[in-house]
Amino acid sequence: MSATSASPNAKPRTMPVRHYLWVLAALLALLALSAGSSLFKLGMFNNILNFGVSVAKTLLVMAIFMHETEARSLTRIASALGFVWLAILIALALTDFLTRVPVAPPW
Repeated sequence: MSATSASPNAKPRTMPVRHYLWVLAALLALLALSAGSSLFKLGMFNNILNFGVSVAKTLLVMAIFMHETEARSLTRIASALGFVWLAILIALALTDFLTRVPVAPPW
């Protein structure tokens, strides 16, 4: 039974420790990938790779540690909207940064 069942006395489902260890291993592998990608000269694709890795890590944390896969629909919508809002803020910051004109230093 999950925590969203109709019974008010239902206990939340607990995950085994090995499940969390696999998630930890996946997060550490993604960390190694993002740290190791700085050693390769991929140009613009280095940023794209690191953004993809950060999205994967975020989704892993949201799905496993925040228990979004077992949450109610309203909680899922709120989490998804928070994720979309963060993407909008990042896009606006990148738009501001990429449209600036380089200014020569005064010296």
